[in-house]
Amino acid sequence: MKKYHMSNWIWYAVEKIEEIDQIEAELQLPFEDWRKIINDKKGNYLEMDTSMIGKESLSGSLIYNRKIEERGDYELFYFFICGNTLITLDYHDDSLHLNERTTIIKAAKNATSSVDGFMVILGNIMTDILYHIDSYEEKLDELIWDVKEKNSTKTLDKIYQSRHEILIWKNVMMPFLELKFAIEEAFGDDVKDGRDYKRVSKRIHRGLTLVNEYEKELNNLVHFEEVVSQHRGNEIMKTLTVFTALCTPIMALGALWGMNFKYMPELDWKYGYVISLSLILLTTVIIYAYLKTRGWMGDLLRAKKKNSFFQ
Repeated sequence: MKKYHMSNWIWYAVEKIEEIDQIEAELQLPFEDWRKIINDKKGNYLEMDTSMIGKESLSGSLIYNRKIEERGDYELFYFFICGNTLITLDYHDDSLHLNERTTIIKAAKNATSSVDGFMVILGNIMTDILYHIDSYEEKLDELIWDVKEKNSTKTLDKIYQSRHEILIWKNVMMPFLELKFAIEEAFGDDVKDGRDYKRVSKRIHRGLTLVNEYEKELNNLVHFEEVVSQHRGNEIMKTLTVFTALCTPIMALGALWGMNFKYMPELDWKYGYVISLSLILLTTVIIYAYLKTRGWMGDLLRAKKKNSFFQ
């Protein structure tokens, strides 16, 4: 266990659950409910106690350092805030990509209260999340151009993979917004005046705003892909329908003259073969002309332009 004395508050960084007994004896704080959270909860959880004025407390657990490849690949830490005391269990900011322990301790020393100190920790985690979201932005930009240049089932799969990823990041950040509201509820509006509280609150809203905007972009990509796929599907069906209509004369007349009846006078005609070819050609031209005048041929005979969605 490490004990950091700040200006107006104390941070207990606990590594083992047994060390909580020592803190409980020292501070005379009730940890029964928090122990239950530690023993039972393996995901995001929040609990507050406002029964005693001046001794309000907020405790729970929070998922951080989430990896998107595996469902259970994340880290979890537990926290307890009461008065001028902050206690964390299993929080390791060295697992985050851009911070060192000395950095967060230095930032926490500038905090004016235990709530602000806790917001420093949340801000540290949010900074790491925003780093991953910035990387996600690069992939999204590439995906937007893939839809135009390499539109295929593989691209559609990438869209839905990206959609799943952004849902994960949104799911990771929503508890931070809940924590922000819970802190205001438990400790009153005075906490809003804290410098770190204001800074991290804006960081949380910035992250959620980015995620919401990216989600809108992905929804637009999905809708866009559906429109293009539907148009191309209609074009394919139209092409097959027109092809079938144009081939109807040769199929119909070929089926007629391919019958094995004993008496078929056409078979004995001197110019029967020429007449049959002429009849097939004539009816095909008539059908084509009819489809053309009705405007049903559309752009079927035009070559498709490169990197074009519909032309």
